[in-house]
Amino acid sequence: MMRNTLQNLLYNNNYDQPDTSAAAFNTLPSIIQQALLQQQRIVLIANNPSINTASLEALLQPTDMLVLFNDFIHADFFANNPIVRDLPKLLFFRQIGDSALHFGLPPRSNNLTAMLDMAKQAPLGILFGNTDYQFPLPADDPNPNDDPITASRILDIPKLLNDLLHSDEHCRVLSEQHSVVADYPIFADIHSSAPTSGFLLYRLLLAARLEVQQRQDVETPLSIVMLGFNDEDRTAHFWEGHNWAFERRELATPFDSVEIIRQY
Repeated sequence: MMRNTLQNLLYNNNYDQPDTSAAAFNTLPSIIQQALLQQQRIVLIANNPSINTASLEALLQPTDMLVLFNDFIHADFFANNPIVRDLPKLLFFRQIGDSALHFGLPPRSNNLTAMLDMAKQAPLGILFGNTDYQFPLPADDPNPNDDPITASRILDIPKLLNDLLHSDEHCRVLSEQHSVVADYPIFADIHSSAPTSGFLLYRLLLAARLEVQQRQDVETPLSIVMLGFNDEDRTAHFWEGHNWAFERRELATPFDSVEIIRQY
């Protein structure tokens, strides 16, 4: 039933609404749209501490596009490794509740130096969850003790990144109510209940690759690899607003050309 629901979302068009796959593709920054037309595989990398750089070097290929989340792991590796630095990258930064803040960007912990290096070397796209990045001040942080500012924290946005963050070519906003997750069963009694970042991007790219396939006029869609997205009973922290059971059921039987590498 779940798979049929998603198939309906991806393939059935309402005459008065945009096609879901085209809408997903057009949600992506245009620089990532262009990259997808040239790459052969999408690799989503979870913030899983068991993932090491050796396993990444063995996995990643020159025709990959990478997807990283929030305060992503191994930032220097993704920015400077001789193989990986040339791969196009899509970064997703999720909004923190109803605040103007996003996980992984100032004034919270951030990888600005790595992002600056990434932007100089390969196509870099950014998706913000629900709202544009508002460049908040430390005083705007509703819970500063969750991630206290230290002397080593970079709070000023370098000009190159500032320009990039204001560019439609590089940045877009992804709603948690996007049509690709129209079937997602949120919990009405939990504020901000929504899909996990990984599942939201998985669904978006699952749909977008159909548009890529049509534009490329090829028989098979881009393959998708999900690294480090683990089973519930072996993962330490689960926010109650995500419907973990729904996500686990779908990812237990992934679509064609989707590989899930569970790493612990």
